[in-house]
Amino acid sequence: MMALAVEHKCEVSVSSPGGHFDIDVDPRRIRRVLTNLIGNAIEHGAGKPIEVTVDSSESAVSVSVRDHGVGMSPEQSSQVFGRFWRADSARKRTIGGTGLGLAISLEDARVHGGRIDVWAVENDGANFVLTLPRIPGTDITELPIEPNDGFES
Repeated sequence: MMALAVEHKCEVSVSSPGGHFDIDVDPRRIRRVLTNLIGNAIEHGAGKPIEVTVDSSESAVSVSVRDHGVGMSPEQSSQVFGRFWRADSARKRTIGGTGLGLAISLEDARVHGGRIDVWAVENDGANFVLTLPRIPGTDITELPIEPNDGFES
């Protein structure tokens, strides 16, 4: 991913304000989710910084991928997880893709009892937040990262 970020001239920063934690997941599936979220941020981030934040609560772990690119309208945000859906088919894509990445990512999150939330503002970017229970089969009682974190109110 870092080579892709360099190619697109965008800086990716990673922070973990909550420290380290253990979580029981299928690493292949979660790697696929994170690769997709970060790849999309690079693709639509317009060369602006991308922030990846990892945080946890007692019940869950969240990973936020925030870009400052083209963003989306509320209507687009509500459709973004649909199979074969694209925000704008006329946009020039440099990474490629079929429109299945976010749908597959959401399914991977759900297999773990988790979720992916999105918050976006046109011309101000998007924030995708993957949240997974710390222990498989338990409920997420508190979101460690809110999807609208990082946006002005």
